Amino acid sequence: SFRRLPPYLSIGAVLFAIALTSAGTVGAQNSAPAATETIRPEIGKPLQTAQAQIQAKQYKEALAKIGEVDPIPNKTSYEIFFIERMRGTAALATGDHAVTAKSFEALFAGDRLMPVERALYAEAITGAYYNLKNYKQAANWAASAIKDGSSQPQMRMLLVQSLFLADEYAAAKAETVAAITADQTAGQTPPEEMLKMLGRTALKLNDDAGYIDALERLVNHYPKTDYWVDLIVRTARKPAMSDRNILDLFRLQLALGDKLPATEYLFLAENALQAGFPIEARQIVEKGFNAGQLGTQPEHKKLLVKVTKEADDDRKNMARSATEAEQGKDGPGLFNAGLNLVISGDNLKGLPMMERGIKRAGIKRPQDAKLRLGMAYAMAGESVKAAETLATVSGPDGIADVARLWTIFARQARVVTAVK
Repeated sequence: SFRRLPPYLSIGAVLFAIALTSAGTVGAQNSAPAATETIRPEIGKPLQTAQAQIQAKQYKEALAKIGEVDPIPNKTSYEIFFIERMRGTAALATGDHAVTAKSFEALFAGDRLMPVERALYAEAITGAYYNLKNYKQAANWAASAIKDGSSQPQMRMLLVQSLFLADEYAAAKAETVAAITADQTAGQTPPEEMLKMLGRTALKLNDDAGYIDALERLVNHYPKTDYWVDLIVRTARKPAMSDRNILDLFRLQLALGDKLPATEYLFLAENALQAGFPIEARQIVEKGFNAGQLGTQPEHKKLLVKVTKEADDDRKNMARSATEAEQGKDGPGLFNAGLNLVISGDNLKGLPMMERGIKRAGIKRPQDAKLRLGMAYAMAGESVKAAETLATVSGPDGIADVARLWTIFARQARVVTAVK
């Protein structure tokens, strides 16, 4: 949740900064009033006492003392300025957000704040309204603080949070995109919370493509398993995604080391068998058993027996099959034999076979072949070759989406499984 006031707007920090602007003796011309302006003694004396109480952190007593001057009539704008600045400072310290906002807003109404002070007081008003859950006003004042040059690096985050909580989702998205673009232009990594906000606004706006875009940005910069899983699942649900590419997509989830539901282990194992990769099917089933997701049903054990037998048979015949594929002219046979070797862990033999196979005749789906060669490079840890190959994959059936995710994985394969 982000309904709590962020730590960068903690009362202590803001109060200290505001105190610096109002620490002088009551009547001192800190904010450039006309030289002839003064504070009447009946107002100045209580304010001097209140100022001493604020410096002694006796904030409630200071508020009471400031209240003694309220009945005095015909206050000048100069007197009002000092009264409300002091009242707002004491109120901020006691957590009286309503009084804080009202008093500091009076400073803006009086137009006596120096430029250096405007952003500071706007930040305090933003925090007050945020705590009062008046998010529209919080957003307005956050925007004002940014306009006046707020030095708080996360003030824009508070702006988009306030807009989001005020149900102004389109505006929140626009501000989020602007902040992310500014970071990228400056060569900086956008904050994780800002990228998450991009996803939240997309969900509220029923923008599936926007949400997937946010997830892609998150896994690029903050490759946590939860982001990866959400991205893979939602990519699989895209209307254009062909069933033919599902196995390649979920091979990525297996490479991430994520625990899958039992139904997905079974689905992927069956697909691997149908594709002619029993060794991979056994790996998938074994991962399901090791994860505790398989093994509770009799059919799970039957499947394990089946894939184990077929994988053992395949492994016995692997050398002969590879030799026959090399001697033949068939591209798919050599390519798949090489992929099978990579899956079984023999990258040194498997990758060159795939490279030769993809150049031969008979490859009916060249985009599929390029995708799987790029995947094989990624699984072997050859991230540069993986990225170069996957960048050439295109198609309207979701294959380009799968290639893009494998590219991201290839660039961070050494670290992604360590981040939770």
